[in-house]
Amino acid sequence: MLKKFIVILVVIILIIVLFKNDEKIIEISNDTAINDRYTKEEYYGYLKIPSINMNLGFYDYDNPLNDVESNIELIKIPVENSYLIAAHSGVGDIAYFNDLRSLEVGDDIYLEILDEEKHFQVINIYRTIKDGNISISKNSGMIYLTTCDQIVKGYQLVIEGMLVS
Repeated sequence: MLKKFIVILVVIILIIVLFKNDEKIIEISNDTAINDRYTKEEYYGYLKIPSINMNLGFYDYDNPLNDVESNIELIKIPVENSYLIAAHSGVGDIAYFNDLRSLEVGDDIYLEILDEEKHFQVINIYRTIKDGNISISKNSGMIYLTTCDQIVKGYQLVIEGMLVS
């Protein structure tokens, strides 16, 4: 019994040490800050959605940190000037896209890549079966944001935006 107690105590201590919150605040603009473990200079770009107060940094395609298992992920698609970004929603530290379900058609999305900002507007919101695939347009100038659907299990939420400027 004592041996079991010691094992449980060691596991709890390891969990506390591994998940200790040592994050720092990084200033993105004069009035916005995000929590992150990395510096602003490491980011390839930023996803900004004012209607849900989202301002998230993301990494270049080839950076090992560009991974949905730890951050938002920028995914290469074969359409020029179009972007696909995926992230988790739900519970936990990597649930970056929890508020996507609050977006509405007409909301603004800003994508800043290497100091160039692109302005998109939400044109479509839909659910699709969660099978690792979504349909994308062959048209240039689109952004797709996707995450697990927290309302309908087994589906993913897809937000489509069109380039405004």
